[in-house]
Amino acid sequence: MIYVKTATGRQALKERSESMPRKFHFPFLMCDGVRDSADILMASAANGFTSVDLHEMIQLGFIQPAPAQAGAGHHASAPEAMAHTSAASLPNANAMIEAHHLATAMTAKLGLRGFRLNMAVETAGSLQDFRALLPKIEEAVGVAAAKPLADLLKSAGG
Repeated sequence: MIYVKTATGRQALKERSESMPRKFHFPFLMCDGVRDSADILMASAANGFTSVDLHEMIQLGFIQPAPAQAGAGHHASAPEAMAHTSAASLPNANAMIEAHHLATAMTAKLGLRGFRLNMAVETAGSLQDFRALLPKIEEAVGVAAAKPLADLLKSAGG
């Protein structure tokens, strides 16, 4: 899938808005109507950018699919087909986004003493990673404070 920037995304980048995390900046700039999602993900993977982040950028209104070009009767390439397959797992993607937001909010309150845990949360790339981090988060912020994350991970299954 090929994406283009929206006015909302341009404004968020221009204002250095907190609504657009720093790790979204480079991938956002790559959404030029030419590069497909596979190119964006490959170029941004070193910064921890994943397909979940790409879906989050769409949900936040920073990018949108490029309008179909007239006469573009091509069949989907393998990366495009994989992107569509990952879009089919949107409930898990939504759970990932929510888990990331919850865990980040919890660990950010720890300040410098939670720096390593916060970095581990930022690099978590799957629900399994968040499940592995849950005991450390519970230890740092308390079981009661981490309960929303625990409940989310339990309801996400797997």
